[in-house]
Amino acid sequence: MGKNQQVLLKNWFSILDHLDEIFLFIGNDTEILHANSAYSRLIGVPRDKVIGRRLSDIEPKARIIEVLESERPVYHDYSYIESVGMDIVANIFLVYDEGEKVGAIGIFRPVSLFSADFSLPSAPAWCKNEKTAKGGDPFSRLVGESRELKNVIYIAKKVAQTDTTVLLRGETGVGKEVFAKAIHEASPFSDGPFIALNMASIPETLIESELFGYEAGAFTGAQKGGKPGLIELAEGGTLFLDEIGEISPMLQSKLLRVLQEREVIRVGGIKACPVRFRLIAATNRDLESMVENGKFRPDFYYRISVIPIHLPPLRERSSDVLLLAEQFNRQLEKRHGRQKAFSPRVLEMIKRYSWPGNVRELQSCIEYMYVLSEGQLLDVQHLPQHIWESVKGGQDAIGESGEESPASFPKREVFAKANLKEVVEQVEKEMIIKALRESRTKTEAIQRLGMSRKGFYMKLKKYQLTF
Repeated sequence: MGKNQQVLLKNWFSILDHLDEIFLFIGNDTEILHANSAYSRLIGVPRDKVIGRRLSDIEPKARIIEVLESERPVYHDYSYIESVGMDIVANIFLVYDEGEKVGAIGIFRPVSLFSADFSLPSAPAWCKNEKTAKGGDPFSRLVGESRELKNVIYIAKKVAQTDTTVLLRGETGVGKEVFAKAIHEASPFSDGPFIALNMASIPETLIESELFGYEAGAFTGAQKGGKPGLIELAEGGTLFLDEIGEISPMLQSKLLRVLQEREVIRVGGIKACPVRFRLIAATNRDLESMVENGKFRPDFYYRISVIPIHLPPLRERSSDVLLLAEQFNRQLEKRHGRQKAFSPRVLEMIKRYSWPGNVRELQSCIEYMYVLSEGQLLDVQHLPQHIWESVKGGQDAIGESGEESPASFPKREVFAKANLKEVVEQVEKEMIIKALRESRTKTEAIQRLGMSRKGFYMKLKKYQLTF
Protein backbone atom coordinates (compact mmCIF):
# COMPACT_ATOMS: atom_id res chain seq x y z
CA MET A 1 0.00 0.00 0.00
CA GLY A 2 1.42 3.39 -1.03
CA LYS A 3 1.85 6.37 1.28
CA ASN A 4 -1.04 8.26 -0.33
CA GLN A 5 -3.37 5.30 0.20
CA GLN A 6 -2.34 5.07 3.86
CA VAL A 7 -3.09 8.76 4.36
CA LEU A 8 -6.44 8.34 2.65
CA LEU A 9 -7.46 5.41 4.84
CA LYS A 10 -6.26 7.18 7.98
CA ASN A 11 -8.40 10.22 7.28
CA TRP A 12 -11.42 8.65 5.63
CA PHE A 13 -13.81 9.56 8.49
CA SER A 14 -12.75 13.20 8.10
CA ILE A 15 -13.27 12.97 4.35
CA LEU A 16 -16.79 11.58 4.84
CA ASP A 17 -17.66 14.52 7.06
CA HIS A 18 -17.21 16.82 4.06
CA LEU A 19 -19.94 15.05 2.07
CA ASP A 20 -23.24 16.85 1.52
CA GLU A 21 -24.96 13.44 1.55
CA ILE A 22 -25.74 11.31 4.60
CA PHE A 23 -23.28 8.41 4.98
CA LEU A 24 -24.33 5.42 7.07
CA PHE A 25 -22.42 2.17 7.69
CA ILE A 26 -24.14 -0.74 9.46
CA GLY A 27 -22.88 -4.21 10.37
CA ASN A 28 -24.51 -7.55 9.66
CA ASP A 29 -26.52 -7.27 12.89
CA THR A 30 -27.67 -3.75 11.76
CA GLU A 31 -25.47 -2.06 14.42
CA ILE A 32 -24.69 1.49 13.28
CA LEU A 33 -20.91 1.56 12.97
CA HIS A 34 -20.49 5.04 11.51
CA ALA A 35 -22.54 8.07 10.51
CA ASN A 36 -21.04 11.26 9.12
CA SER A 37 -21.75 14.85 10.19
CA ALA A 38 -24.40 15.25 7.45
CA TYR A 39 -26.44 12.63 9.31
CA SER A 40 -26.75 14.92 12.33
CA ARG A 41 -27.23 18.03 10.19
CA LEU A 42 -29.96 16.67 7.90
CA ILE A 43 -31.65 14.07 10.08
CA GLY A 44 -31.52 16.27 13.17
CA VAL A 45 -30.24 13.55 15.51
CA PRO A 46 -26.73 13.72 17.06
CA ARG A 47 -24.72 10.86 15.62
CA ASP A 48 -23.26 9.94 19.00
CA LYS A 49 -26.83 9.06 20.00
CA VAL A 50 -27.15 6.43 17.27
CA ILE A 51 -23.67 4.97 16.74
CA GLY A 52 -23.55 1.61 18.49
CA ARG A 53 -27.32 1.15 18.38
CA ARG A 54 -29.09 -1.26 16.06
CA LEU A 55 -30.87 0.35 13.15
CA SER A 56 -33.50 -2.40 13.34
CA ASP A 57 -34.55 -0.90 16.69
CA ILE A 58 -34.62 2.69 15.39
CA GLU A 59 -35.99 2.23 11.88
CA PRO A 60 -36.99 -1.45 11.34
CA LYS A 61 -38.29 -0.79 7.82
CA ALA A 62 -35.13 1.01 6.66
CA ARG A 63 -34.23 0.23 3.03
CA ILE A 64 -30.59 -0.43 3.97
CA ILE A 65 -31.74 -3.35 6.18
CA GLU A 66 -33.63 -4.82 3.24
CA VAL A 67 -30.52 -4.54 1.06
CA LEU A 68 -28.42 -6.15 3.80
CA GLU A 69 -30.79 -9.14 3.95
CA SER A 70 -31.51 -9.53 0.24
CA GLU A 71 -27.88 -8.80 -0.77
CA ARG A 72 -29.18 -6.75 -3.70
CA PRO A 73 -27.78 -3.21 -3.96
CA VAL A 74 -30.05 -0.36 -5.05
CA TYR A 75 -29.21 2.87 -6.82
CA HIS A 76 -31.17 6.11 -7.09
CA ASP A 77 -33.77 4.48 -4.88
CA TYR A 78 -36.61 6.47 -3.29
CA SER A 79 -37.76 5.58 0.21
CA TYR A 80 -39.30 7.16 3.30
CA ILE A 81 -37.73 7.38 6.79
CA GLU A 82 -40.69 6.97 9.13
CA SER A 83 -38.89 7.94 12.36
CA VAL A 84 -38.11 11.46 11.10
CA GLY A 85 -40.73 11.81 8.34
CA MET A 86 -38.24 12.35 5.50
CA ASP A 87 -38.24 11.32 1.83
CA ILE A 88 -34.81 10.30 0.56
CA VAL A 89 -33.04 9.07 -2.55
CA ALA A 90 -30.27 6.59 -1.84
CA ASN A 91 -27.48 4.41 -3.18
CA ILE A 92 -27.04 1.35 -0.96
CA PHE A 93 -24.50 -1.43 -1.42
CA LEU A 94 -22.86 -4.24 0.54
CA VAL A 95 -19.38 -4.22 2.09
CA TYR A 96 -17.15 -7.30 1.94
CA ASP A 97 -13.90 -8.19 3.67
CA GLU A 98 -11.92 -10.96 1.97
CA GLY A 99 -15.09 -12.18 0.29
CA GLU A 100 -17.20 -12.20 3.46
CA LYS A 101 -20.12 -9.80 3.89
CA VAL A 102 -19.50 -7.48 6.84
CA GLY A 103 -22.26 -4.90 6.44
CA ALA A 104 -23.87 -2.32 4.17
CA ILE A 105 -23.24 1.32 3.31
CA GLY A 106 -25.94 3.80 2.41
CA ILE A 107 -25.40 7.24 0.89
CA PHE A 108 -28.63 9.23 1.22
CA ARG A 109 -29.89 12.62 0.19
CA PRO A 110 -33.20 14.20 1.21
CA VAL A 111 -35.53 14.60 -1.75
CA SER A 112 -36.18 18.22 -0.72
CA LEU A 113 -32.55 18.94 -1.69
CA PHE A 114 -32.35 16.45 -4.54
CA SER A 115 -35.36 17.71 -6.47
CA ALA A 116 -34.21 21.31 -6.23
CA ASP A 117 -31.32 20.45 -8.55
CA PHE A 118 -33.74 19.76 -11.37
CA SER A 119 -35.89 22.87 -11.22
CA LEU A 120 -36.24 24.67 -14.52
CA PRO A 121 -34.62 28.12 -14.52
CA SER A 122 -37.54 29.75 -16.26
CA ALA A 123 -40.65 28.37 -17.92
CA PRO A 124 -41.01 29.13 -21.64
CA ALA A 125 -44.25 30.45 -23.06
CA TRP A 126 -45.53 26.97 -23.93
CA CYS A 127 -45.17 25.83 -20.29
CA LYS A 128 -48.55 25.86 -18.59
CA ASN A 129 -49.38 23.46 -15.86
CA GLU A 130 -52.85 22.13 -15.24
CA LYS A 131 -53.26 23.90 -11.94
CA THR A 132 -52.70 27.41 -13.31
CA ALA A 133 -54.26 26.87 -16.74
CA LYS A 134 -57.48 25.14 -15.71
CA GLY A 135 -57.78 25.96 -12.03
CA GLY A 136 -57.49 22.34 -10.89
CA ASP A 137 -54.94 19.99 -9.39
CA PRO A 138 -54.25 16.95 -11.61
CA PHE A 139 -53.32 14.93 -8.53
CA SER A 140 -56.77 15.42 -7.00
CA ARG A 141 -58.04 12.42 -8.98
CA LEU A 142 -55.79 10.21 -6.83
CA VAL A 143 -58.22 9.20 -4.10
CA GLY A 144 -56.85 8.64 -0.61
CA GLU A 145 -55.86 10.23 2.67
CA SER A 146 -53.13 7.81 3.81
CA ARG A 147 -49.67 9.07 4.63
CA GLU A 148 -48.19 6.58 2.16
CA LEU A 149 -50.16 8.04 -0.75
CA LYS A 150 -49.55 11.64 0.32
CA ASN A 151 -45.80 11.02 0.48
CA VAL A 152 -45.75 9.73 -3.10
CA ILE A 153 -47.93 12.59 -4.37
CA TYR A 154 -45.58 15.07 -2.68
CA ILE A 155 -42.63 13.61 -4.58
CA ALA A 156 -44.55 13.40 -7.86
CA LYS A 157 -45.61 17.06 -7.64
CA LYS A 158 -42.02 18.16 -7.19
CA VAL A 159 -40.79 16.01 -10.05
CA ALA A 160 -43.64 17.14 -12.32
CA GLN A 161 -42.24 20.67 -12.48
CA THR A 162 -39.04 19.42 -14.14
CA ASP A 163 -38.19 17.72 -17.42
CA THR A 164 -36.48 14.81 -15.65
CA THR A 165 -37.11 11.20 -16.64
CA VAL A 166 -39.29 9.36 -14.11
CA LEU A 167 -39.50 5.64 -13.35
CA LEU A 168 -42.75 4.58 -11.68
CA ARG A 169 -42.33 1.33 -9.76
CA GLY A 170 -44.97 -0.79 -8.12
CA GLU A 171 -47.10 -3.90 -8.34
CA THR A 172 -49.64 -4.52 -11.06
CA GLY A 173 -52.81 -2.48 -10.55
CA VAL A 174 -51.43 0.26 -8.26
CA GLY A 175 -52.28 2.98 -10.78
CA LYS A 176 -49.00 3.76 -12.52
CA GLU A 177 -50.67 5.20 -15.63
CA VAL A 178 -52.95 7.40 -13.51
CA PHE A 179 -49.87 8.79 -11.78
CA ALA A 180 -48.13 9.27 -15.12
CA LYS A 181 -51.06 11.30 -16.48
CA ALA A 182 -51.13 13.46 -13.35
CA ILE A 183 -47.40 14.15 -13.64
CA HIS A 184 -47.88 15.05 -17.30
CA GLU A 185 -50.79 17.42 -16.63
CA ALA A 186 -48.89 19.18 -13.84
CA SER A 187 -45.72 19.52 -15.91
CA PRO A 188 -44.28 22.00 -18.42
CA PHE A 189 -45.32 19.46 -21.09
CA SER A 190 -49.04 19.59 -20.26
CA ASP A 191 -49.92 21.43 -23.49
CA GLY A 192 -48.46 18.57 -25.50
CA PRO A 193 -49.89 15.08 -26.02
CA PHE A 194 -49.77 12.18 -23.57
CA ILE A 195 -48.75 9.12 -25.57
CA ALA A 196 -48.94 5.78 -23.75
CA LEU A 197 -47.69 2.35 -24.83
CA ASN A 198 -47.69 -0.94 -22.93
CA MET A 199 -44.50 -2.63 -24.04
CA ALA A 200 -45.79 -6.09 -23.11
CA SER A 201 -48.90 -5.78 -25.29
CA ILE A 202 -47.13 -5.61 -28.65
CA PRO A 203 -44.95 -8.29 -30.29
CA GLU A 204 -41.23 -7.52 -30.18
CA THR A 205 -41.11 -7.37 -34.00
CA LEU A 206 -43.64 -4.50 -34.07
CA ILE A 207 -42.48 -2.41 -31.09
CA GLU A 208 -39.58 -0.85 -33.01
CA SER A 209 -41.74 0.46 -35.85
CA GLU A 210 -44.42 1.63 -33.38
CA LEU A 211 -41.90 3.61 -31.34
CA PHE A 212 -39.52 4.91 -34.01
CA GLY A 213 -41.80 4.98 -37.04
CA TYR A 214 -40.64 3.93 -40.51
CA GLU A 215 -39.84 5.31 -43.94
CA ALA A 216 -41.64 4.32 -47.15
CA GLY A 217 -40.53 0.91 -48.38
CA ALA A 218 -38.80 0.03 -45.10
CA PHE A 219 -40.50 -3.36 -45.13
CA THR A 220 -43.29 -5.26 -46.90
CA GLY A 221 -46.65 -3.68 -46.12
CA ALA A 222 -45.23 -0.29 -45.09
CA GLN A 223 -47.54 2.66 -45.76
CA LYS A 224 -46.78 4.97 -48.64
CA GLY A 225 -44.85 7.95 -47.39
CA GLY A 226 -43.88 6.16 -44.20
CA LYS A 227 -45.31 6.66 -40.73
CA PRO A 228 -44.19 8.65 -37.67
CA GLY A 229 -43.59 6.67 -34.52
CA LEU A 230 -44.93 7.33 -31.04
CA ILE A 231 -41.72 9.14 -30.09
CA GLU A 232 -42.35 11.72 -32.81
CA LEU A 233 -46.03 11.92 -31.93
CA ALA A 234 -45.07 12.72 -28.32
CA GLU A 235 -43.28 15.89 -29.46
CA GLY A 236 -43.77 18.63 -26.86
CA GLY A 237 -45.55 16.22 -24.54
CA THR A 238 -45.01 13.04 -22.53
CA LEU A 239 -44.21 9.52 -23.68
CA PHE A 240 -45.36 6.91 -21.15
CA LEU A 241 -43.83 3.46 -21.61
CA ASP A 242 -45.44 0.89 -19.33
CA GLU A 243 -43.84 -2.51 -18.65
CA ILE A 244 -40.42 -1.13 -19.67
CA GLY A 245 -38.77 -4.27 -18.29
CA GLU A 246 -40.25 -6.36 -21.12
CA ILE A 247 -38.21 -4.92 -24.00
CA SER A 248 -35.08 -6.47 -25.47
CA PRO A 249 -31.54 -5.14 -24.90
CA MET A 250 -31.45 -4.09 -28.56
CA LEU A 251 -34.46 -1.81 -28.15
CA GLN A 252 -33.08 -0.56 -24.85
CA SER A 253 -29.95 0.51 -26.73
CA LYS A 254 -31.97 2.39 -29.36
CA LEU A 255 -34.11 4.13 -26.76
CA LEU A 256 -30.99 5.08 -24.82
CA ARG A 257 -29.66 6.85 -27.89
CA VAL A 258 -32.91 8.76 -28.32
CA LEU A 259 -32.81 9.91 -24.70
CA GLN A 260 -29.17 10.96 -24.89
CA GLU A 261 -29.15 12.60 -28.32
CA ARG A 262 -32.76 13.84 -28.29
CA GLU A 263 -33.23 12.70 -31.88
CA VAL A 264 -34.86 9.71 -33.55
CA ILE A 265 -34.18 7.84 -36.78
CA ARG A 266 -37.08 6.00 -38.37
CA VAL A 267 -36.79 2.34 -39.36
CA GLY A 268 -35.27 2.25 -42.84
CA GLY A 269 -34.26 5.90 -42.65
CA ILE A 270 -30.96 7.74 -42.39
CA LYS A 271 -32.08 11.23 -41.36
CA ALA A 272 -32.22 12.06 -37.64
CA CYS A 273 -35.26 14.00 -36.50
CA PRO A 274 -34.91 16.15 -33.34
CA VAL A 275 -37.49 15.40 -30.64
CA ARG A 276 -38.45 17.10 -27.40
CA PHE A 277 -40.53 15.10 -24.96
CA ARG A 278 -40.60 13.90 -21.37
CA LEU A 279 -40.25 10.17 -20.71
CA ILE A 280 -42.12 8.42 -17.91
CA ALA A 281 -41.42 4.69 -17.68
CA ALA A 282 -43.12 2.14 -15.44
CA THR A 283 -42.48 -1.41 -14.33
CA ASN A 284 -43.44 -4.05 -11.79
CA ARG A 285 -40.23 -6.00 -12.45
CA ASP A 286 -37.09 -6.17 -10.31
CA LEU A 287 -34.85 -4.24 -12.71
CA GLU A 288 -31.84 -4.47 -10.39
CA SER A 289 -31.90 -8.28 -10.59
CA MET A 290 -32.36 -8.08 -14.35
CA VAL A 291 -29.27 -5.85 -14.58
CA GLU A 292 -27.27 -8.32 -12.48
CA ASN A 293 -28.43 -11.22 -14.68
CA GLY A 294 -27.61 -9.41 -17.92
CA LYS A 295 -31.25 -9.10 -19.01
CA PHE A 296 -31.39 -5.31 -18.71
CA ARG A 297 -28.74 -2.85 -19.82
CA PRO A 298 -27.20 -0.99 -16.86
CA ASP A 299 -26.66 2.20 -18.87
CA PHE A 300 -30.33 2.25 -19.86
CA TYR A 301 -31.40 1.46 -16.31
CA TYR A 302 -29.48 4.42 -14.89
CA ARG A 303 -30.84 6.68 -17.65
CA ILE A 304 -34.52 5.93 -17.00
CA SER A 305 -34.31 5.75 -13.19
CA VAL A 306 -33.13 9.30 -12.55
CA ILE A 307 -36.14 9.79 -10.28
CA PRO A 308 -37.64 6.45 -9.18
CA ILE A 309 -41.04 6.70 -7.51
CA HIS A 310 -42.35 3.65 -5.64
CA LEU A 311 -46.16 3.50 -5.64
CA PRO A 312 -47.42 1.71 -2.50
CA PRO A 313 -49.70 -1.31 -2.90
CA LEU A 314 -53.24 -1.00 -1.59
CA ARG A 315 -52.56 -3.25 1.40
CA GLU A 316 -50.04 -0.66 2.66
CA ARG A 317 -52.66 2.10 2.61
CA SER A 318 -55.69 0.26 3.92
CA SER A 319 -57.23 3.52 5.13
CA ASP A 320 -57.79 4.46 1.47
CA VAL A 321 -59.70 1.29 0.54
CA LEU A 322 -63.15 2.48 1.61
CA LEU A 323 -62.63 5.91 0.02
CA LEU A 324 -61.79 4.22 -3.28
CA ALA A 325 -64.74 1.83 -2.98
CA GLU A 326 -67.13 4.76 -2.53
CA GLN A 327 -65.53 6.58 -5.45
CA PHE A 328 -65.95 3.60 -7.79
CA ASN A 329 -69.56 3.16 -6.64
CA ARG A 330 -70.31 6.83 -7.44
CA GLN A 331 -68.81 6.39 -10.90
CA LEU A 332 -71.06 3.39 -11.54
CA GLU A 333 -74.10 5.29 -10.27
CA LYS A 334 -73.35 8.09 -12.70
CA ARG A 335 -72.89 5.65 -15.58
CA HIS A 336 -75.96 3.47 -14.91
CA GLY A 337 -78.27 5.97 -13.22
CA ARG A 338 -79.05 3.76 -10.18
CA GLN A 339 -78.03 4.63 -6.64
CA LYS A 340 -76.66 1.88 -4.41
CA ALA A 341 -75.06 1.80 -0.96
CA PHE A 342 -72.73 -0.53 0.94
CA SER A 343 -73.83 -2.32 4.07
CA PRO A 344 -71.59 -1.82 7.16
CA ARG A 345 -70.55 -5.48 7.22
CA VAL A 346 -69.52 -5.56 3.56
CA LEU A 347 -67.43 -2.45 4.12
CA GLU A 348 -65.69 -4.25 6.97
CA MET A 349 -64.90 -7.21 4.71
CA ILE A 350 -63.66 -4.93 1.93
CA LYS A 351 -61.37 -3.22 4.41
CA ARG A 352 -59.98 -6.54 5.72
CA TYR A 353 -59.17 -8.06 2.33
CA SER A 354 -55.51 -7.75 1.23
CA TRP A 355 -56.22 -6.74 -2.43
CA PRO A 356 -53.27 -8.44 -4.17
CA GLY A 357 -54.53 -6.98 -7.45
CA ASN A 358 -54.50 -3.51 -5.87
CA VAL A 359 -56.73 -0.67 -7.11
CA ARG A 360 -57.60 -2.46 -10.33
CA GLU A 361 -58.91 -5.48 -8.41
CA LEU A 362 -60.91 -3.26 -6.06
CA GLN A 363 -62.52 -1.45 -8.99
CA SER A 364 -63.45 -4.74 -10.66
CA CYS A 365 -64.89 -6.04 -7.38
CA ILE A 366 -67.14 -2.99 -6.90
CA GLU A 367 -68.41 -3.24 -10.47
CA TYR A 368 -69.06 -6.98 -9.99
CA MET A 369 -71.14 -6.21 -6.88
CA TYR A 370 -72.98 -3.32 -8.50
CA VAL A 371 -73.97 -5.26 -11.62
CA LEU A 372 -75.06 -8.47 -9.85
CA SER A 373 -77.02 -6.88 -6.99
CA GLU A 374 -80.73 -6.44 -7.67
CA GLY A 375 -81.67 -4.00 -4.93
CA GLN A 376 -80.09 -0.82 -3.61
CA LEU A 377 -77.98 -2.48 -0.93
CA LEU A 378 -74.53 -3.95 -1.68
CA ASP A 379 -74.01 -6.70 0.90
CA VAL A 380 -71.63 -9.58 1.61
CA GLN A 381 -73.48 -12.06 -0.62
CA HIS A 382 -72.63 -9.85 -3.61
CA LEU A 383 -68.86 -10.16 -3.07
CA PRO A 384 -66.84 -12.28 -5.51
CA GLN A 385 -66.36 -15.77 -4.13
CA HIS A 386 -62.57 -15.61 -3.78
CA ILE A 387 -62.76 -12.42 -1.70
CA TRP A 388 -65.38 -13.92 0.60
CA GLU A 389 -63.29 -17.03 1.12
CA SER A 390 -60.11 -15.08 1.74
CA VAL A 391 -61.62 -12.79 4.37
CA LYS A 392 -63.88 -15.24 6.18
CA GLY A 393 -61.50 -18.18 6.16
CA GLY A 394 -62.61 -20.75 8.72
CA GLN A 395 -65.14 -18.54 10.53
CA ASP A 396 -68.85 -19.15 10.88
CA ALA A 397 -70.73 -19.07 7.57
CA ILE A 398 -73.87 -17.55 9.07
CA GLY A 399 -74.20 -13.82 8.49
CA GLU A 400 -75.63 -11.29 10.90
CA SER A 401 -79.01 -11.60 9.25
CA GLY A 402 -79.10 -15.36 9.92
CA GLU A 403 -79.07 -16.13 6.20
CA GLU A 404 -76.64 -18.69 4.83
CA SER A 405 -73.66 -17.18 3.06
CA PRO A 406 -72.53 -18.39 -0.41
CA ALA A 407 -72.30 -22.17 -0.78
CA SER A 408 -68.57 -21.98 -1.41
CA PHE A 409 -67.98 -20.54 2.07
CA PRO A 410 -65.84 -22.90 4.20
CA LYS A 411 -67.89 -24.48 6.98
CA ARG A 412 -66.68 -24.97 10.54
CA GLU A 413 -66.98 -28.78 10.12
CA VAL A 414 -63.85 -28.71 7.98
CA PHE A 415 -61.78 -28.27 11.11
CA ALA A 416 -64.00 -30.26 13.47
CA LYS A 417 -61.30 -32.81 14.29
CA ALA A 418 -58.55 -30.27 14.98
CA ASN A 419 -58.09 -28.00 17.97
CA LEU A 420 -57.88 -24.22 17.56
CA LYS A 421 -54.09 -24.05 17.87
CA GLU A 422 -53.58 -26.65 15.14
CA VAL A 423 -56.00 -24.88 12.81
CA VAL A 424 -54.31 -21.51 13.33
CA GLU A 425 -50.84 -22.96 12.75
CA GLN A 426 -51.93 -24.81 9.59
CA VAL A 427 -53.59 -21.73 8.10
CA GLU A 428 -50.62 -19.54 9.10
CA LYS A 429 -48.13 -21.92 7.48
CA GLU A 430 -50.16 -22.15 4.26
CA MET A 431 -50.50 -18.37 4.01
CA ILE A 432 -46.74 -17.91 4.44
CA ILE A 433 -45.99 -20.53 1.77
CA LYS A 434 -48.50 -18.92 -0.61
CA ALA A 435 -47.04 -15.44 -0.03
CA LEU A 436 -43.50 -16.69 -0.64
CA ARG A 437 -44.49 -18.44 -3.87
CA GLU A 438 -46.35 -15.41 -5.22
CA SER A 439 -43.69 -12.84 -4.26
CA ARG A 440 -40.43 -11.98 -5.95
CA THR A 441 -38.63 -11.26 -2.68
CA LYS A 442 -39.06 -12.03 0.99
CA THR A 443 -39.67 -8.33 1.64
CA GLU A 444 -42.65 -8.43 -0.73
CA ALA A 445 -43.94 -11.57 1.06
CA ILE A 446 -43.65 -9.78 4.42
CA GLN A 447 -45.67 -6.86 3.02
CA ARG A 448 -48.34 -9.21 1.64
CA LEU A 449 -48.70 -10.89 5.02
CA GLY A 450 -48.69 -7.64 7.00
CA MET A 451 -46.13 -9.05 9.43
CA SER A 452 -43.05 -7.59 11.06
CA ARG A 453 -39.74 -8.69 9.60
CA LYS A 454 -38.70 -10.27 12.91
CA GLY A 455 -41.99 -12.16 13.25
CA PHE A 456 -41.74 -13.39 9.67
CA TYR A 457 -38.32 -14.96 10.15
CA MET A 458 -39.41 -16.49 13.45
CA LYS A 459 -42.29 -18.21 11.63
CA LEU A 460 -39.95 -19.46 8.89
CA LYS A 461 -37.81 -21.06 11.58
CA LYS A 462 -40.83 -22.44 13.45
CA TYR A 463 -42.33 -24.14 10.39
CA GLN A 464 -38.90 -25.05 8.94
CA LEU A 465 -39.60 -23.25 5.67
CA THR A 466 -36.70 -22.65 3.31
CA PHE A 467 -37.18 -20.50 0.21
